[in-house]
Amino acid sequence: MSQPLRPSHLIKPKTGPDDPELQETLLEGLQQVAPDDIVQLCEELHLRRQRLLPLIGTLASGVAPATSSIQELATAVTATRKQATAAQELLQRLVDGQTLVTLLADDLRDPFGRSAEQITTPVETRLRTFLIACGRTDRRLALELGTGLLHLAAPRRYWLWTRWLWDIEHGTGILPLLASSTRVLQGDDVGMLYRQLGAVIALGTELGHNSGLLSRQLADDPEYGPFATDAFLAIAYSIYLYGITNWRLSREFNRLLPSLPDLARRLLGLPRPTLAGR
Repeated sequence: MSQPLRPSHLIKPKTGPDDPELQETLLEGLQQVAPDDIVQLCEELHLRRQRLLPLIGTLASGVAPATSSIQELATAVTATRKQATAAQELLQRLVDGQTLVTLLADDLRDPFGRSAEQITTPVETRLRTFLIACGRTDRRLALELGTGLLHLAAPRRYWLWTRWLWDIEHGTGILPLLASSTRVLQGDDVGMLYRQLGAVIALGTELGHNSGLLSRQLADDPEYGPFATDAFLAIAYSIYLYGITNWRLSREFNRLLPSLPDLARRLLGLPRPTLAGR
């Protein structure tokens, strides 16, 4: 594993109380991260997308996949076991209707987003329709499921909207930490907010370049690039969580925490390498 570069572009002075120990623990956490880790996570995300794409096609065709397949998709778009269970229940409720067909069918004609000519319904409209169909489900979970499926279907065209990226209810997540005060989500329309979020994610990609953890060659790759951004932002949020946890808890307890790459895997719904057969 290559040596990590200086983390000056990841650490903001106001990520917690103005305590030198917090900055020290953030720096300590970054010693666990290298550009190779971003590459590895990116490869795992790309391979998972290839494996799950036939299931996305099944949903887009209006056919209900097997329960085990629904469970696998729910796990891929959530960060915790509890969230995955709730996402699975929601997905099972939606598979018998037209909601998922409306959300996904257009994008499977051009999955990597090289052209938008065949997209007949704007994503803003489809996302609004999807949220309405989700009823009283937690809006954060509905967005994680809907955008997670869109991202798997057409990763270059659509991006994730998870609560660890930007929590729509509380305004927390890695993107508010990295973005300036001028880069905020404004308005009540979820479709337009999704478009705004895309611009902030692009800013996160640029910060990844500046940090030295995300190479431009990887980020610009037509197939791997979107997953490289996912991996960098998950690593960045893991660094923040590591620093806050280290600041609050004893170092003895912190030794029991997962490594930063494995914490990022949890955020991205990936298994640990040992569980993935590596």
